[in-house]
Amino acid sequence: MNDNSSSVKSYMRPLPVYVQENDTLFKAMETMKKFKTDAISVIKEDYSIAGHLTKRKIKETLSFCNNINILRNVKVKDIIDKSVFPVILYPNMDIKEAFSLMQYLDNAYIPIVNAPWEKKMIGVLCLDDVLSVVKEMSSTAKPFDK
Repeated sequence: MNDNSSSVKSYMRPLPVYVQENDTLFKAMETMKKFKTDAISVIKEDYSIAGHLTKRKIKETLSFCNNINILRNVKVKDIIDKSVFPVILYPNMDIKEAFSLMQYLDNAYIPIVNAPWEKKMIGVLCLDDVLSVVKEMSSTAKPFDK
């Protein structure tokens, strides 16, 4: 296992940004605007992750219906893709591995859950929060001995 300074829990934000699955798209957009994010986690009443919502998905929904009132009438759970479980991280995961995953998937943030069997969100890892740290770790890393 890794030491604490190189784990996700050392860099996670303990107050994750989310909406509940029964919230409206309007509330989701307001929350995204307030926290200046293009994506947000969707949770159930027990704080387990139900999905992931992006501004792109909301725009697609609006363009399909061409009615802005849909933001106030449609629930988040009605437009999230329930067949695809969102990417999640665990607190003890290595920060470099988490960073690589975020870059590969082009995710600006990924929710952190406490245990695989519960999927209860305890925080979020933001790419901006770890970018400089991971770059510094990489620049000070020593090459493997041959």
